[in-house]
Amino acid sequence: MTTNAPVRLSYKSVLLILATLVLLLIVGLLFYEEQEEVTLAIPVRFEHIAHDLIAVSNIPVLEARLKGPSKVLKAFKDSQLSYKIDLSTAKPGPLYIKISSEMIKVPRRVSVLEIDPASFRITIEKRMEKIVPIVADLNKDPAPGYIISRVVAAPSMVRLTGPMSVLDKISAVRTTPVDVGGLTETIKKKVALNLNHNPHVQAIGDSLVEVEIVVKEKIIEKWLDVAIQATGNNYRYVITPDRIEILIRGPLNTLKKLAQDNGIQVYVDLEGLKPGTYVRRAVIKPPLNTTLVEAKPEVFTVKVLN
Repeated sequence: MTTNAPVRLSYKSVLLILATLVLLLIVGLLFYEEQEEVTLAIPVRFEHIAHDLIAVSNIPVLEARLKGPSKVLKAFKDSQLSYKIDLSTAKPGPLYIKISSEMIKVPRRVSVLEIDPASFRITIEKRMEKIVPIVADLNKDPAPGYIISRVVAAPSMVRLTGPMSVLDKISAVRTTPVDVGGLTETIKKKVALNLNHNPHVQAIGDSLVEVEIVVKEKIIEKWLDVAIQATGNNYRYVITPDRIEILIRGPLNTLKKLAQDNGIQVYVDLEGLKPGTYVRRAVIKPPLNTTLVEAKPEVFTVKVLN
């Protein structure tokens, strides 16, 4: 008759087993990598499309959800990813594109869990050309009393290339804004064409334009009420009527100053006149940069007194 006696491990065996377990735990900790999920934006790039064709649509930016070791993903976030689509066989018309996760090149131990959108449509159109005028986009206003009298862009026209569906809607191309705030003289500036709102349209040739903004003083007409003076006589006198209304044409700022300072000369020449009653015209001397348009009344009664 035999009995199964319990196996007793020696003290050395127990120590060996414990040491092995500790070693395995240390190795596991050394090689353990924390897993993480991240979402990266991946732009779409079209390749090998024929020169006379163009892809038209709001091309989406793909969002890819990735999973992998934290350290690997952290280093991978700064990489310049793109999803490349070969359009070498594309023809005019709608085109359905299905996204494949295999086309996204990710590091080893990183997997692509999901891509949004999973598919999208674009339209392939013939590339055309069109010539349109250039319009300068002016920002702010010149100094008070000054106006923009003329704006000249050189060149005045630009040749555009793009899909006909977009070109048909473009009648002119504006420049980037030109600041004319506070201007008192003519200037020339080189500015770029503003095609930012038409991503499928490009300018053929130089996209810089020289814009000349011609600034002049604003010319207006203004009625002034002026008192009549007399010269050339020491006698007392009475002029009837004693005031005159004159219509002056000239720069706005000059006429404002004339109205405030009464800076215009209007007089009746009494030289050589004896006491008595006379009919005379007034002498009106407007500033050199102004013109007399009309005066009311034209003649005055002058009574020279003893």
